[in-house]
Amino acid sequence: MDTRLRILQEAGILFSKYGIRSITMDTIANELGISKRTLYETFKDKDDLVLNTIREGSKHHKAICQALIMKSENVIEAIFKVFAYNDDVFGKINTLFFQDLKKYHFKIFNEFKGKGDVRDFKVTEKLLRRGIAEGIFKSHLNISIVNPFVHKLVDIMHDEEFKKYSKEEVGDSVIMPYLIGISTEKGRKLIEEQIQNLK
Repeated sequence: MDTRLRILQEAGILFSKYGIRSITMDTIANELGISKRTLYETFKDKDDLVLNTIREGSKHHKAICQALIMKSENVIEAIFKVFAYNDDVFGKINTLFFQDLKKYHFKIFNEFKGKGDVRDFKVTEKLLRRGIAEGIFKSHLNISIVNPFVHKLVDIMHDEEFKKYSKEEVGDSVIMPYLIGISTEKGRKLIEEQIQNLK
């Protein structure tokens, strides 16, 4: 494994476990047993390291999601698998990570929330198109409207005003009703099957 990838992976582990602010460039260099000079020859500053750590994590995350989707029999099964995976991954990340990202690295936070390298709208677009092709989502849906809207719904789950509710409560009250609403009768039956499997 090359030095750059080692740094990104170690930084990702430390940032997600302890938050971003508390992890200095010194900490990362010491954890990896490399000099600070090597660190700064690879990344110009901490902002550069944070951005590239998130991009690398996003690339890995995307690859796993796509593998889950490919192995699923239908789009509803794929969505539930991705939801479960995301719940597991994000559940292990210290909330300080997102707080620090928003407070101390706001430009990067905006990239994390917006359309780009970090948040790839193509995955959800493929899911929506597949759902229509499988007769699971309603055929008249305008993908260019539904796709960004789905991301906004997911963002709601992380808004400050909803922090007092569990992810399950927000999902049951916001995400599931919308998913059911865009589904055909066939899709609704598959959703019900997935919900029953979770019980």
